[in-house]
Amino acid sequence: MVKILLALLLLLPPLTLQAVDKEFDCLVRNVYQEARGEPYKGKVAVALVTLNRTKSERFPSTICGVVYQKGQFSWTKNYSKVKVNVEQWQAAKDAAFAAYMGVETLGIFKATHFHNNQVNPKWKLRKVTTIGNHHFYL
Repeated sequence: MVKILLALLLLLPPLTLQAVDKEFDCLVRNVYQEARGEPYKGKVAVALVTLNRTKSERFPSTICGVVYQKGQFSWTKNYSKVKVNVEQWQAAKDAAFAAYMGVETLGIFKATHFHNNQVNPKWKLRKVTTIGNHHFYL
């Protein structure tokens, strides 16, 4: 199924494909920076949170808009040329692609927030699950 969806993407006009590439790149970067040490399911969950935010009126409607929205993901504030681990990048890309294409949905996963278990934000949100080292919220 993934191969069919990828083939369909390749049939899109070049300008659309460039926009898709940019948005997908933002998604992969976010998964890599936020969840590179997490299990596959944790990477997918971070990708889904990012995608879920694009569907909410409280956040920007594009993936890049969500990822680079001020104050949302700390890595974007301090991001510079980070040496990328090729294997971890590919794992982030695989998980992001599966979430982006709807292949991995983790059931009905509607979380719009998450944090590492080493921090304790004062959010008034409902915790829905913990995957790896992250807690996910609605």
